[in-house]
Amino acid sequence: MSVYPYLVAAHVTAVVFLVGGMLAHDRVISALTRLPQQGQSSTLMALLRLDRHVVTPALLLAWVFGLSLALWAGWLSAPWLQIKLVIVVALSALHGVQSGRLRGFVREGKPPTPIPGAGIAVVAAMLAIAVLAIARPV
Repeated sequence: MSVYPYLVAAHVTAVVFLVGGMLAHDRVISALTRLPQQGQSSTLMALLRLDRHVVTPALLLAWVFGLSLALWAGWLSAPWLQIKLVIVVALSALHGVQSGRLRGFVREGKPPTPIPGAGIAVVAAMLAIAVLAIARPV
């Protein structure tokens, strides 16, 4: 019995939670900018809990399972994977910025501002990653 399909399933599941959380973060922050500041606190705290308990662990698991797949299959020198890793690092950095803005709210009480184009960037990155991982064009 091969471990490969289970690693793929675990990796894809982690990525689904990661991307869903990053898109939720973008939409919630954008929506909150239209509300009075009094109603924002509980929503931002819930978003921070989602980030800490779901999105960040999903990011870590996506990296662990993804690197495990790359090592197991011997893809580390493949150009498609190297391009994919650049995109994944950029997504990880975007998540770090999103998380940092949420933590800033807890420290300073100042609601985070939306990151222009973050939602589109996440979707575009995921499309590029899917094409690279499935078609392996280079």
